[in-house]
Amino acid sequence: MYRLSAQDNGLYFFYDRPDVKRCQVCRALLSKWEEDLACIPIVKPPKYDASYSYDGVLVVNERFREVVEAKGITGLEFRPLQGHVFAARSSMSVQFDAVRRGTRFIKRCDTCGQYESVVGATPIYLLSGEAIPERGFAKTDLEFGSSDEKSPMSCVGMKRLANFRRPGCGALIYSP
Repeated sequence: MYRLSAQDNGLYFFYDRPDVKRCQVCRALLSKWEEDLACIPIVKPPKYDASYSYDGVLVVNERFREVVEAKGITGLEFRPLQGHVFAARSSMSVQFDAVRRGTRFIKRCDTCGQYESVVGATPIYLLSGEAIPERGFAKTDLEFGSSDEKSPMSCVGMKRLANFRRPGCGALIYSP
């Protein structure tokens, strides 16, 4: 299993948006992954095939999506955005072992139940019996970071790593 990360692309999808659902007390996003991302103008497409917004959205171009589909890689869903790019998110979730990893949960909101920060994501520890498909992507059930940037860790099975380690697939970063 490898942890997938990528360069930042300079985009924000939730910053200063009055239309997103937030907790009245702590201002945490309540349904981040159900919010409309396509309403955000993307004037200049990101320069990488895959990159992350500052608030944790994986943005990919058509070339990345074509490689995923052509190679039969599973576990990614694509939502169209402006600027001919897509938001990609794993459809498969695996359980993260926060106890074994020593993850810290900081400042829980009594109203929404979310934490201001979740720290301690790497290295990734999965609960016993959890596995990343050899032919696909998965995300952790926990989201890490602070505020709007909280997002799950993205993981990829080892057999498919070679598909993205070729020229033209962008600035993806893999950590065992």
